Amino acid sequence: MNIVDADLATLRKAAKRGRVRSEETQQLIDTIDALETGEAKAVLLGRGENGEKVRARVAYAAKIVGKPLQIALASDRVLFALKEVKRRRGRPRKNS
Repeated sequence: MNIVDADLATLRKAAKRGRVRSEETQQLIDTIDALETGEAKAVLLGRGENGEKVRARVAYAAKIVGKPLQIALASDRVLFALKEVKRRRGRPRKNS
């Protein structure tokens, strides 16, 4: 066995064994991965598209990328932005 260094971007784009991602889902993943704090994006709903299903697709892509999103439904679009992480005041919770 020969182990060499590899590019992380190549690994993310490489074919995986599990679920095959659609082009739309891959586009959402790339967009969420490039999203920065204070920046918002929207997915415009096309004819025959359901807002709840598009919202679920955005949430799925965010889960793959590992970034928490704030997602909102408007009349003809699904808006999303990075969720601001708020620190809790006081003593941390006890893990037991």
